[in-house]
Amino acid sequence: MIGNWKATAWLSSPLAGEPPYLDAILEGEMSFRLGAKHEKKLTRDTLLSEIMRVPIPLAKRTIEGYDVYACSDPIIPDPAAEWVDYSGKRIDGDYIALLLAPEERKSIGVTSGAYKMRYAPIRVRLIDRICWFFRGDKYEIRRILKTVFAVGAYRKIGYGIVDKWEYEEVEDDYSIFANGILMKTIPTNERLQNMSGYKIGFGGIKPPYWHPENYMEIAIPC
Repeated sequence: MIGNWKATAWLSSPLAGEPPYLDAILEGEMSFRLGAKHEKKLTRDTLLSEIMRVPIPLAKRTIEGYDVYACSDPIIPDPAAEWVDYSGKRIDGDYIALLLAPEERKSIGVTSGAYKMRYAPIRVRLIDRICWFFRGDKYEIRRILKTVFAVGAYRKIGYGIVDKWEYEEVEDDYSIFANGILMKTIPTNERLQNMSGYKIGFGGIKPPYWHPENYMEIAIPC
């Protein structure tokens, strides 16, 4: 049933990185189910025209000639705490060499490639929920999201675990605009002259948000 809804992901562990877009979560999960993620690896060098697009049960709006999904940017409360963790990877060649016969020992590169050492900072926020407003088929979306058990970055090591998903029907469509306030990242346009609560930037308006082909001048809710 198409309607106006608010989705809430209640978290049981801190969020790493930035809160994700709902349409990106849905496309990612559907790509996994339909096998698109295994068909071809998506990188910045891959042409979007070569990637199989998957359907998701969200309404669309056309803004400045671009079709965007009717779902707001993620909304989070003020964090109860915020800190920086680190993700590290290091190959200790001295210890590994002791496990090999002398004639089998050789040098490996640790400045690039599969064995590159890293010690990357991770922004972590202690929040209890992430909310999105959207217009779409709530029952189909619930069927997709019921197998999404974590959100954000570094999910495989325990960040952003979803305790439960909740859905609340709302009277008005707050997916893109709400009482003169911008709710979603969209292309810059003349209508923004009557809006508030945004900043101008450069980036994507639809999944995959990080791909260069999707980059343009955008208005970002803040």
